[in-house]
Amino acid sequence: MISLYTGFGCLLLIAAIFVLLSMRSRGPSQNDQELHRRAQRDFYRQRQNELASDLASGLIDQAQLAELERELDRQLVAESSGDSTTTSSSAKRGYILAVLISIPLLAITLYEYFGYRHDLQLRELQSEILSEGFSDERWQRYQDIVDAILVRRPDSGEHLVMMATLFRQQNDFAGALPYYQRLALLFPEDPNVLAQLAQARYLVGDRQVDQETRSLLERALAINPTQGTALGVLGIDSFANKQYVDAISYWQKLLVQLPAGSAEIGVISGGIAEAKRLAAAAGNMQTLEVNVSVATELGASPEGVLFVVAKSSDGNPMPVAALRVPLLTQQEWPINLLLTDADVIRQGKQLADFSELTLSAHISRSGTAIRRDGDWVGESIQVDVSKVADPLTLSITAVQGK
Repeated sequence: MISLYTGFGCLLLIAAIFVLLSMRSRGPSQNDQELHRRAQRDFYRQRQNELASDLASGLIDQAQLAELERELDRQLVAESSGDSTTTSSSAKRGYILAVLISIPLLAITLYEYFGYRHDLQLRELQSEILSEGFSDERWQRYQDIVDAILVRRPDSGEHLVMMATLFRQQNDFAGALPYYQRLALLFPEDPNVLAQLAQARYLVGDRQVDQETRSLLERALAINPTQGTALGVLGIDSFANKQYVDAISYWQKLLVQLPAGSAEIGVISGGIAEAKRLAAAAGNMQTLEVNVSVATELGASPEGVLFVVAKSSDGNPMPVAALRVPLLTQQEWPINLLLTDADVIRQGKQLADFSELTLSAHISRSGTAIRRDGDWVGESIQVDVSKVADPLTLSITAVQGK
């Protein structure tokens, strides 16, 4: 704040210096003009007397006298117009001086009008929070300052995001909701804003997806089909409404986006497993239960992604179904998984459409389905889909390339 006022003071000082210099230079110029005009008048009178003397002495006649007097008058007018040009230059200099003075005054006025003084207060408060922590009193001051800024600049997306995020981090979605609503008006095609507004409405509205909330979520996914917040909310809502197949679809799309080691992996994976179990119990899909273990002599499993792949015996290289499971940092083995109709890759097909399947499992260090040197692999097994009653077992026993 002090540096800002110092800057304004410097601007005013510079303008004052220009004014003083101009006033100082203007005095001698006005005296010079007065002396010049006096000399013009003296010369004019002297020249008239000379012309009258020449007429009296017979050197010129009356016609010549008239012509010489007209020429003398034209010369006087021309020199007088030069004086007016000087006066005009002085006027222009006055306009320039007025502009110089008005610039810092205008800057101060605009600074106050748009509330930029509050931005400096906000930075000072942020520094205070970083050094001393977030108290209730500081949080209230923070809200007051940002709200004061938004009164002056209601379309400041930066400050709207700031407040919505802070409320969200405190799990105060009711407080975040009005800021997300204003952001949605400013950025109606931003999928993140639409999804976060929908999530706030969902949590404030007793975890119910009403028509407007669903519309926001669907718009977000139409713009970005991988928008994580929208996929998560729709998955939860589908599960709550016993639409387990839909919940699995949403959560599987979300799961593939989560980085290895993310804390959300366990939650989403658990939700998918439970949705599969309930869907199978309701007769909505066929499942194959698969237990995947790692040989103890390999040691702790690496970070990466576990793939369980099912292929058919019809010669088509494309997998029938696949599971992609990001591993936790401290993964426990064995892992119990359900391979279901929801995991079938071939469009329009179900597990029951294939009499025999070949199942395999491997841990990809790079996160891709194609096996590479360094990946952990195991032997494949063949199963008769119609006769499977007990859980299937897949073991990872070696490191590829070693």
